Amino acid sequence: MNPPDISTVFVVDDDPSVRASIQGLLKSASLRSQSFETAEEFLRNKRPEGPSCLVLDVNLPGVNGLDFQRQLADAGIQIPIIFVTGHGDIPMTVKAMKSGGR
Repeated sequence: MNPPDISTVFVVDDDPSVRASIQGLLKSASLRSQSFETAEEFLRNKRPEGPSCLVLDVNLPGVNGLDFQRQLADAGIQIPIIFVTGHGDIPMTVKAMKSGGR
């Protein structure tokens, strides 16, 4: 088990090339990362303790990123989220910002 003071960036994206690219960028900045293909996979796996954030695709199969953000908040899981998407718009951005303030 890793010491709790080591931070982890979790990446949830269904596109393997996007996950690999983000993890490569994080590695180049000496940041530890762990990736998942779906929101459900993220929840099923034990994650290291300590500081963390989530890089989350908006357009995921199954539970999309915005719904997943709400599920995390409803479950009392507080984690900073950075959304990524190739298909964003202003209403989506507003919804994500409002949901993050719960």
